[in-house]
Amino acid sequence: MNQKSSLGSIGALSAVGIAFVLAVVFGFLIGFALDRWLGTTPLFIIVFFFIGIAAGIVNVVRTANAVSREEKR
Repeated sequence: MNQKSSLGSIGALSAVGIAFVLAVVFGFLIGFALDRWLGTTPLFIIVFFFIGIAAGIVNVVRTANAVSREEKR
């Protein structure tokens, strides 16, 4: 493994944490907005919070798999 590919792997993996947090926050905000609009507090906050968590996990798995494939080359 050369230094350029290892730096790319580190960059991709460090961005995963930020992307995970953003997915959860965006899910919460969408749920919050829907709850305020529809008056259904806390139904959509909970639903979209968990959707955000699921989206974050999918992103982590995809990035980890892509980095793993790159390192095997």
